[in-house]
Amino acid sequence: MEESTFFRHSDNPTLKPKLGIVKGVIPDWLKGSLIRNGSGIRHVGNETYDHLFDGLAVIHRFYINNGQVTYNSRQLDSECYNRAMAAQRIVISEFGTLGMPDPCDTYFAKFKSLFIAGEEKPVDDDISDNCGVNVGFYGDQLYAMTETVFTRRINPETLETIGERTRIRDYVTVNSATAHPHVLEDGTMLNMGSNYRHNKGPHYCIIQVPPSYDSEETAYKGAKILAEIPCSSKLYPSYYHSFGMTEDKIIFIEQPFYISIPRFMVSQYIRTKTIKECLVWQPNTKTKFHVVCRKTGQIHPIVYETDDLFVFHHANAYEEAGNLIVDVVGYDDANFVTSGGTKIFTRGKIGKDLPSLRRYILPLDASKISKNLSANVRPGNSQIIDVSKTLLYKPYFEFPRINYKFNGRNYKFVYGATSSRQSETVIEPDQLTKVDVDSGKVISWVGGDKVMVSEPVFVQNPTIENPTEDDGVVLANLLHKEDPQKTTLIVLDAKIMHEIGSVVFKADGAVTPTLHGQWSNLNDKVHLY
Repeated sequence: MEESTFFRHSDNPTLKPKLGIVKGVIPDWLKGSLIRNGSGIRHVGNETYDHLFDGLAVIHRFYINNGQVTYNSRQLDSECYNRAMAAQRIVISEFGTLGMPDPCDTYFAKFKSLFIAGEEKPVDDDISDNCGVNVGFYGDQLYAMTETVFTRRINPETLETIGERTRIRDYVTVNSATAHPHVLEDGTMLNMGSNYRHNKGPHYCIIQVPPSYDSEETAYKGAKILAEIPCSSKLYPSYYHSFGMTEDKIIFIEQPFYISIPRFMVSQYIRTKTIKECLVWQPNTKTKFHVVCRKTGQIHPIVYETDDLFVFHHANAYEEAGNLIVDVVGYDDANFVTSGGTKIFTRGKIGKDLPSLRRYILPLDASKISKNLSANVRPGNSQIIDVSKTLLYKPYFEFPRINYKFNGRNYKFVYGATSSRQSETVIEPDQLTKVDVDSGKVISWVGGDKVMVSEPVFVQNPTIENPTEDDGVVLANLLHKEDPQKTTLIVLDAKIMHEIGSVVFKADGAVTPTLHGQWSNLNDKVHLY
């Protein structure tokens, strides 16, 4: 069987922007940059990063202005990258790949640094700053992000790494943070992080970071904790990748995919397990939805529970008629994560089912549950409401994106990467799909079996005075399976999901997959997702 395109290796970045060949029309109003991030460098010396999430980060940029488009890319100059290149081996462990640091480093120092949260200066040499999951503007500062305590600032034009790594726990008391913050209309960023050394046991923390402009100091200098949610278990905090937000509430999903602290502690002394191997999926265990008021930090007294749910990505959430509507991409288990070390993804290895777009309705008042909702108060405990899913799109659906001006608000459309080849064993998305969450109508643009599509990114048309939700374009980049150095930026009319233009590039080396990215309009001060 063929090796998945997901595991392609970057052998040579395209440092100097290359002008692409345009086919069709690039709208005159489309001016700005699409910057994307993902694992790109898979091999160091004779060693290989084993897991889908682990390759060293490569940043990609498509710059559009006056109908012309350029492409450039660059590796992230992280400590992980520099130490690996100097040693010609994997030095710092990643999610599913075990590294081997200098033999004189102590395992105790690594364990101590991971679980200290601001009370004393930690030792961080073996914590990954391989920020290869997402990018985001904090004001005019662009950061590459991952799920550890580090983030790296990068130049939004050259993609060069700027300065030293930012250690988030120098500013707020957390041990980790997601790579999926939410951005408010004034540029304020909200994120989730974990504090494993809280005096009352592990807590999940909501972090607020104000935007920063024209400053050499990190935007995180103004960060603060808005609220804290206690973990259900002191020894088994939940793994999470993202969270949901309405106009005045945060929705956090505590899923039964746990970080085993006892297993992690042992692994630090004998160095035989990766973080992935310290994660435990507990089947037949309820997944919990926690709701927090954004303004007061108060935790809603009701906890919502559902059966077997693992979530990477939230699509959107909003409040309507006393209910929270929460749309996510859900899996029935976490096998996708634990099998990500294989280079071939099959249905059996991904899990019981492929990811689907799902809706959960959370009644805010237990005494006012509508009869037509799939929600019921737990007998004998009015503080727990059991909820069930409604499928919005059943086949393979991942990397959900929306018109971000509707983030946290009643909306209609979600875009995702999907597959037209559900019966095949290799799950690589080859189409871009628009789902009407009200009517269920689905429209797809199919790329064909010779390409793999990226996450779609919606860009609203700013020239329309009163735009509807889907007035704009959808951008995505295509990887060509038969020519690793070829990549295409596709531009679709978001209303009908038809191609209106495309730009083909011949890079200096293999173009590697990306996970997430952000569009920034040329003259905007605040950049939304």
